[in-house]
Amino acid sequence: AVRWLAELERDAMQLLAANPDLPFGVHLTLVSEQRNYRWGPLTSKDHVPSLIDEAGHFYSLERMPELLDTAKLDEVEVEFRAQIETVLAAHLKPTHLDWHCLRNGGRQDIFDLTVVLAKEYGLAVRAYDHPYIDQLQSLGLPTDDHTLLDSYRLDVKDKAAQYAQMLRDLPAGLSEWAIHPGLGNAELQAIEPDSWQVRQTDFDFALSPEARAIIEQEGIILLSYQPLQEVWQGGK
Repeated sequence: AVRWLAELERDAMQLLAANPDLPFGVHLTLVSEQRNYRWGPLTSKDHVPSLIDEAGHFYSLERMPELLDTAKLDEVEVEFRAQIETVLAAHLKPTHLDWHCLRNGGRQDIFDLTVVLAKEYGLAVRAYDHPYIDQLQSLGLPTDDHTLLDSYRLDVKDKAAQYAQMLRDLPAGLSEWAIHPGLGNAELQAIEPDSWQVRQTDFDFALSPEARAIIEQEGIILLSYQPLQEVWQGGK
């Protein structure tokens, strides 16, 4: 698992280095949710003991409440900084920060810490819903106007029709829709035996002529986090 994750990280960084105009964020991670592939902190485990389980991995999804009860904020900061610095050390230029599996960081103090780090590093923050959206907008910092749409748990049957309707139903303002595209090959099926179809169907719709046609018909403007990042940087 460790070898596979190292190769995945290397491949992702090589892809981003080869495509410097491709916007991306740092997906701050304290959760290791895959049964077949477990991972832990970039920081020495001795420095962040409140963030790891008995095996030295990040906590699983089922144990997230335990993580949030025991995680020390100073250790969260150490690990978050290590993850951001690893990306920057590779001469990559992220646009924003968000959290893997922990909606809005999972705790108010973790959310607030992430905002501080974002300002320090010249990045934006992805707020998932209210009142966190309101908190950022009250500071004059741009973020989504509406609750994040995350379609991971939609039934894969007739998903294209559901996605088409979701696009047509987008309200005025800035919305964000999280999809999880992937190729349903043997590797993905080994990693996610129960849910690989979610990623394949997302991939199929995201690249479909139907999706592009609806976006044009509805006058939807596609944005990355770069315009938001520029305003965050101006407010430092």
